[in-house]
Amino acid sequence: MTEEVRRCTRCILPENYPNIDFDENGVCRVCREHDQKYSNIDWDARRKKLEKILDRYRGKGAKYDVLVPFSGGKDSTYTLWVLRNRYGMRCLAFNFDNGFLDPGALAFAKKSAAKLGVDLITYTPDFDLLKKVYKRAIETTGEFCAACVVLIPTAIFRAADTQGIRFIAAGFSDMLEAPPPETSYMDRVYFRNMMKGAIPMDELKWDYFFPSWKRMFKVKQINLPDYIEWDLPFIYDTLNRELDFGKSMADVRYDCLGTPHSSFLFRTRIGFGKYEYLYANMVRSGVISREEALKTVDEREPKSAPEGFDEFLASMGCDRSILDGIEEKSVSNFRGRNSTMRRLAIKLREILP
Repeated sequence: MTEEVRRCTRCILPENYPNIDFDENGVCRVCREHDQKYSNIDWDARRKKLEKILDRYRGKGAKYDVLVPFSGGKDSTYTLWVLRNRYGMRCLAFNFDNGFLDPGALAFAKKSAAKLGVDLITYTPDFDLLKKVYKRAIETTGEFCAACVVLIPTAIFRAADTQGIRFIAAGFSDMLEAPPPETSYMDRVYFRNMMKGAIPMDELKWDYFFPSWKRMFKVKQINLPDYIEWDLPFIYDTLNRELDFGKSMADVRYDCLGTPHSSFLFRTRIGFGKYEYLYANMVRSGVISREEALKTVDEREPKSAPEGFDEFLASMGCDRSILDGIEEKSVSNFRGRNSTMRRLAIKLREILP
């Protein structure tokens, strides 16, 4: 990359990544933690555990065994393909339109669902409400994605509940996609405090606050990459061969047309971009080389406002004044959920049937 900045010698994380440090070989903290967490996984045992979970829910719903959040991206598409073709699950594909859904992604989702023989539903919340939420989020936190972090999971759980489905299987991968929690963590307590005084809770209840007791006891969710090896070259080969996916590993998250604007805002606020941590994850997992990642990030990371940025802000009722003092804006300026309670809730959800 052109700018002079120290980077991890193994992945590409920069020296301004939150709480980073480098060992004597220049390898960063995140790489070392990745090795501790992922280097000794017994994938055969994970696969057997997955099969037990699937058997538990197979045939339990009136029409569907599992709801699969389906954006049309590689991970959700492969998740749907695996559950349908490898395990014979009765899937309902759930597509969410946040107001910035790429029409091409939706068209691919419809085509793929038809080829796989699964039903597809798309949910589009009231965009007038969405615009108010995005506006509040971007004015107070410097980004609009914080709203979707709460909105999308709630919509997924709500859809499963209304369809009588007790099992959700998603394609999210902590190993490949997880953003730094220091800059990107969001929960419903943060969100509620962020919205106070701007939007009445009654307006937000349906789309943003699915009951915690139902989430805990009535609907089970897993992420498929936690149970099977997420071999991206194999995934792309499979999807391109069987579903005409038409993408390569160089493509990142274009199902949302807000992605370039989100990355620019993130970089302006934090000092490094979303592509940097995404591609660092891919390097760390052996998917692409460090040199490929550096080249791709240099080409893709927006160093200035992307084309259509002002029009994008205007669609949410904002302008470039939201950039004033953006470095000081953060979700963490609001009170979030107690961390101990959050960890206990996560452990409890993992062991519940």
